[in-house]
Amino acid sequence: MFKRLFSTGPSGPVFYTVLVAALIGFGLFFDHVATVGSGSADTLAALQGDLARARASPAVEHVAQWAVDSQDHSGLPFIVVDKANARLFAFEPNGRLRASAPVLLGASRGDGPAAPAATPAGRFVAATWLSIGDEGIVWINADAAVSLHGIPSGVSPGRGAQRLASDDVEDKRISDGSLHVSGQFYRDYLSAFKGHASIAYVLPEVLPVRDVFSSHGAAWDFSFAQTPRSPAAARNPS
Repeated sequence: MFKRLFSTGPSGPVFYTVLVAALIGFGLFFDHVATVGSGSADTLAALQGDLARARASPAVEHVAQWAVDSQDHSGLPFIVVDKANARLFAFEPNGRLRASAPVLLGASRGDGPAAPAATPAGRFVAATWLSIGDEGIVWINADAAVSLHGIPSGVSPGRGAQRLASDDVEDKRISDGSLHVSGQFYRDYLSAFKGHASIAYVLPEVLPVRDVFSSHGAAWDFSFAQTPRSPAAARNPS
């Protein structure tokens, strides 16, 4: 069999040429797959480093890494709001952390859209038509809307700048449910979000993280998130 296939007859050179081409093709394919996989791993590793330097909570780490790994953010810029720690994280379309800063939240604790004066939790998509006519940036989902403003604005809560500077998370619970950051942070890192496609992930503080994002249609899966800091939490998020 092998002698006939690799003979110098008419079928030999043809087969050899096809075989070599196939091997080269497979080599290029697997090289491409390895490169893509390596890039993805590099991206997640860089993101993890960014978040570690920013002292992000494990919940922020997991949600941001999941969004990038699963491409749930669809290659769009996105934010993650950590209500438990009153902090906002802004990300580039490639998944790298742009910056983070304190954020003012709703005065009440609660994650559902019906909770009065509470910032609703969930996955929200930019409502560009609302953002254009509003002072801030607006994201919506099927149940609720969340808006983000720079201080000062016409809807800023009283003593907003002082409350942002406070180390006490409770001092940052003051709004009607909307989000507020310093004017400088808004101009430097968030103004590009206004009127453009983006995603907002607002983490819950009462309900389980998994339940909130699954209920809002996100393809929630923590199985990839085996971070060195908290592998158990990655496998079984609360």
